[in-house]
Amino acid sequence: MRLGRVIGRVVLSKKDAGLDRGGFLIIVSPMDRAMYARANAPRLSKTMPNLIVYDIYGATVGDIVSYVEGSEATAPFDGPIPIDSCSVGIVDRYTYNPEVE
Repeated sequence: MRLGRVIGRVVLSKKDAGLDRGGFLIIVSPMDRAMYARANAPRLSKTMPNLIVYDIYGATVGDIVSYVEGSEATAPFDGPIPIDSCSVGIVDRYTYNPEVE
């Protein structure tokens, strides 16, 4: 599981029937170590590419979401679905301590 900041939303005029669960496609910038450590860090990752995430929770631009990728992203669905990443929640707050190993 990873954390990322929502930076946009994808609007589809047509979509696969498997995506008909009331969800949306959001554009997420994964959070890197610098973003965890500083509240005033840049909102876009400079080390990882942005990705499209299927979201059923209603995340909006600026929210931090937790998401999974790969086969874990398709686990909640009954059949095959054309996604590679899926949000699993909207983060209210987090703490980060780089000294803990």
